[in-house]
Amino acid sequence: MENAILDIQNVSVRFANGSAVQAVEQVSLSVFPSDKLCIIGETGSGKSILLLSVLRLLPASAVVSGDVCFHGQSLFALSPKQMDGVRGGQISYVPQGSGNGMNPLLSVGFQVGEPLIAHRGMNKKRAIARAVELMRRFHLGREEELARQYPYTLSGGMRQRALIAMGISADAELLLFDEPTKGLDEARIRLVADTLNELDGQTMVCVTHDLSFARDVANRIGVMYAANLIEVADADELYAHPLHPYTRDMLAAMPENGLHFRPGYAPAHDDTRVTGCKYRMRCPNCSEKCAEMPPMADVDGHKVRCWQYV
Repeated sequence: MENAILDIQNVSVRFANGSAVQAVEQVSLSVFPSDKLCIIGETGSGKSILLLSVLRLLPASAVVSGDVCFHGQSLFALSPKQMDGVRGGQISYVPQGSGNGMNPLLSVGFQVGEPLIAHRGMNKKRAIARAVELMRRFHLGREEELARQYPYTLSGGMRQRALIAMGISADAELLLFDEPTKGLDEARIRLVADTLNELDGQTMVCVTHDLSFARDVANRIGVMYAANLIEVADADELYAHPLHPYTRDMLAAMPENGLHFRPGYAPAHDDTRVTGCKYRMRCPNCSEKCAEMPPMADVDGHKVRCWQYV
């Protein structure tokens, strides 16, 4: 198998605020060239915290263990100045929040083009011209005029699309997207999906709770539940043949699958405190063995953390 661009190795995250809850627990995951990997899971599963840990963007209260390697180099071993060179230039991050991550004091065009100035040595005029081109890809409308305006004049959905344009502007080797469709209507979600699908050969990791969007853009899917990575497979394989009981329950609850909620099933974020398999209190196949945490089993390349397959 080809070498991974990004290797997440046994990463755990907790916050030093008196809480015993793990936000991320012993997650290992590799990202390969041209991967379009979506990490899915409900709110509170730890997927966004995992993404932030890759670029060391967590607050000082975060206690992080494990390692993250980019082309074999530990990102956790780099100095702050070295990390500044990685962020935006080599690995680009697009935050969630309907574009609230934009600076209200800088014009939209300058912000979209700023990575080209900071990491590619482009002058301001050329960078803003390129920003207008990128904004046109997302059909914001009146792009040259919008480039001169400030974020408060744009709707939340427009700001979010401008942030995505900013993320791809410097042609970073790896793109990290955190809920890129949050706050967007169905038509705009389709537009974002189409744009990401046009990024041929681009390597990206996208966290989302939108299962339909993930199916549209991903070639691989990872599933997180209660701070744990519980399943990883090719997208078509996972949607057709989910192995983990949680994944099966989650996909069965999709509208196009008939909203088949299993009796007694309900997501609960306090499952991070459960010992062993985090889903065992809700699993119809639970046994005494599930009181221990199962290892990640490999079923013909389909990885699943469940004792049924070990």
